[in-house]
Amino acid sequence: MIAAATLLSALLAATPAAAQDKDGWTLTEASGALIASASYESGQSFVVRCRNRRLDVMMTGVPTESGPQTRRLEWAVQGEEHQRQTWLNLANQPMIFASRPVHVARILRKGGTASVRLPASSETAQAHRYDLPLPSDADGLDQVLAACEARLDDPRDDLIEIDPPYERPGVFPDIWQRLATPQYPNSAISAGAGEVLFSCIVAESGRLRDCRIEMENPPRVGFGQATLDALPSSRLRLGPGVEPGRLVISRLLYRLE
Repeated sequence: MIAAATLLSALLAATPAAAQDKDGWTLTEASGALIASASYESGQSFVVRCRNRRLDVMMTGVPTESGPQTRRLEWAVQGEEHQRQTWLNLANQPMIFASRPVHVARILRKGGTASVRLPASSETAQAHRYDLPLPSDADGLDQVLAACEARLDDPRDDLIEIDPPYERPGVFPDIWQRLATPQYPNSAISAGAGEVLFSCIVAESGRLRDCRIEMENPPRVGFGQATLDALPSSRLRLGPGVEPGRLVISRLLYRLE
């Protein structure tokens, strides 16, 4: 992730190391960002940050991994059935980023207990599970969401992510029959490189519909639109866990040759 080291140091500097001393989100300001955090004596924290109207949601204190760009979490709140979520990995750092930050922030504001499980992978021999009580007072978190003009509800919150069976522990199967290669936008030549995280609803025959850009870095230089223009020609391999009506989340990297 571009500028990840700088982001990590800023976030850790603003995140409390001790457990919450009241049943609410700790609200801080750092480097022009508004941050709500909930930290635990077991070493984990949830961090929700708004900066320049961009929302980030992170979980810290997790086992580090060097290789994968994404990590799959099993996640449930308030006793709901576990569902898998796609998060972004920060290589060799104890921090992961929600791929759908506004969606996760809306889950966090419900309160209750977040039950998070990181399955075993090629780098971690065992699975890790955390049961973390969320603050019941969501005022601090709501202030961060308001700063980023984030909605407090979205029909897509009810969609379940695709969940194909793993080929082996920590290895995600090839779900793409065809993933289109977008044209590098002329407006982004000065950027040199970029990345886009997108989500789409799986349609019949493996087509994609209602695609949305979840993250574009750097923003507003054309990578997001180039991705949306290319996605209609992409196709998924339908099968167990990859059925129409589910949500697929994926990432595209741009490099100027």
